[in-house]
Amino acid sequence: MTETLFSTFIEIYSWVAASFIMVFVAAIAAFYQKKFEKKTFYYMYIIPIFILFVASVHLFSFNTLVSELIQFTGAVASFAASYYLYRIMFGVKNEY
Repeated sequence: MTETLFSTFIEIYSWVAASFIMVFVAAIAAFYQKKFEKKTFYYMYIIPIFILFVASVHLFSFNTLVSELIQFTGAVASFAASYYLYRIMFGVKNEY
């Protein structure tokens, strides 16, 4: 029982930490847009933040396949947002 509870606590903690990391990424995107006047769509970073937070809340009540899908969606959304910011900040051009 305690191992399962500890495992759930660590998993919830990791998704909450991921949400806070995305808050910092959104702040970096907002700063970059204001400083260098390039569109970063920093207000769209609320979507992965919200999804990751929902994943942690849903894990608290249920640990089901739906929780896993919410976690996966949040992870993919945060990766896509971070990768988009990376491409803008480093000036990566489309090659096609």
